[in-house]
Amino acid sequence: MTVSKDQLTWKGRCLDSDGVRFFNWTASSFEFAFTGKKAVAKIISDPEHWNKENLGWIGIFVSDLDKDYALQADSRIELSQKENDCVLFESDEKKTVKIRVMKISEDAFGMAGFAGLEIDGHLEVLPEHKYDLKLEYIGDSITCGYGIDGVWEKDNFRTDIERADKGYAYLTARKLNADYNMISWSGIGLSSTYVDPSIELPDNNWTMPRTWPYTDKSASLRLKKDPEVWEASKYKPDFVIINLGTNDQSWTRDKEERTLTFINLYRGLLEEVHRRSPDAKIICCLGVMGQLLCPAVETAVEKFKAEFPSAQIKTLVFPVQDEKDGIAADWHPSAATHEKMARQLSEFIRKF
Repeated sequence: MTVSKDQLTWKGRCLDSDGVRFFNWTASSFEFAFTGKKAVAKIISDPEHWNKENLGWIGIFVSDLDKDYALQADSRIELSQKENDCVLFESDEKKTVKIRVMKISEDAFGMAGFAGLEIDGHLEVLPEHKYDLKLEYIGDSITCGYGIDGVWEKDNFRTDIERADKGYAYLTARKLNADYNMISWSGIGLSSTYVDPSIELPDNNWTMPRTWPYTDKSASLRLKKDPEVWEASKYKPDFVIINLGTNDQSWTRDKEERTLTFINLYRGLLEEVHRRSPDAKIICCLGVMGQLLCPAVETAVEKFKAEFPSAQIKTLVFPVQDEKDGIAADWHPSAATHEKMARQLSEFIRKF
């Protein structure tokens, strides 16, 4: 039996192009239930544009209909071909299961596009999951789950050690029984992406204010399409969590003029977020990899509140990661640190 994209349940900002549905953003996914012995999905990617360290990865979750999925993926698949026949489930006897396929590497590298699903049995009605909240994340590599399976001073970035399913954003959603969208990109900032200390000019070719408004600007450009503006009506979050500034501090370096630029751009993003989702509560996070711009974030929030006094917005400072909890690749937070962040953020949302 052939299953189309419209027979699946989708999560995240997905881009449709020429019959393929791309689910490139961190932790975006599709889900279905069936009775049978085997399920194989055809997933499109773009390995010709990447070395092996930057290929796309998906995680496969399989569960009985009446049970929740495991916290982390049961298996993972590297998208090493343009067309990948991904075995999602295989059994010697017929079983009734539900399956979730999640993009566990980030949008910045190898893509993942759904082009079809073949099952040897029949679809079942997927049990409705009633979420308590809807979350939207706007973040950088920390939100992507960068390097979680790696070790500082041993591993550099590779997509096979990037794990959205171990990141604070996904863990927070699970703790709160929340639906989510994640717009995150490693190295991204507001005034600048990450720059080496020897660089004095900002790198603002790819910043969050130029990325967040679109469904998937990167995929559109790779597919040689005009970027599609995201329709706010498709997803109305209860909370928008912004975790940006870690990369900007590589350029601002505590210099007043640069910090003011960051503040103004942050305030501008807050206005865009509020105008698109006026009923959403906004949480502005920062700190786990450095707190240099935490005061600047607070200033941006105060400026925004002065102009939009009815907006519900607060700041949250994460403690700087502790080496006792382990440090992941390229000095990024470990799985233990992400769990601590998730506990802190979950409690903050409950008490907001």
